[in-house]
Amino acid sequence: MTPQNLMLLPLSTPKLSIGCPILDDCLGGGIPCNSITELVGESGSGKTQLCLQLTLGAQLQPSHGGLGGSSEPLEDIYVGGVNDAQQLIHVLGDLEAFIAIDHTRLPVKLIVIDSIAALFQSQYHKTPADFKRQSEMFFNIPGTLKGLANKFGLAVVVTNQVVDFIGPRDGVNGVRLGNLESLDT
Repeated sequence: MTPQNLMLLPLSTPKLSIGCPILDDCLGGGIPCNSITELVGESGSGKTQLCLQLTLGAQLQPSHGGLGGSSEPLEDIYVGGVNDAQQLIHVLGDLEAFIAIDHTRLPVKLIVIDSIAALFQSQYHKTPADFKRQSEMFFNIPGTLKGLANKFGLAVVVTNQVVDFIGPRDGVNGVRLGNLESLDT
């Protein structure tokens, strides 16, 4: 097998439709399973709304653009609040155990983490030891998510918010979320 041959093989991974044919076409059919998809945009740009739509869409049958997660779309969505990166790592371990149970009533098809970077914004002080610990967790989380996606054939979607540097007198400590003065970034 050569790299050129790999390019010729069709990708057979299931995809979750976004519900918009134009966006689905741009993504080659939708959000792919066995991988992580990152949605990035300013505050208020619709990232959370898209994630909510994906959670419902994942419940639909594949013939309708879903991943066949449930026959009752509004009943089989599990939501958990996470306050920091360490807690997320713990939840991901619990999630892996939950998915691996053979007698789980319905299979997990989609994991959504809305605003993954927010878990790192206020947790640490700015010492070298803090940066090292933050970096280790920051790289551990995507590795864990990718492992779950591959092991169980899941679609994983994470969101991140755009942060603009303004200057010493603007925002909080010179940083603000979004671009409040114009529609350009």
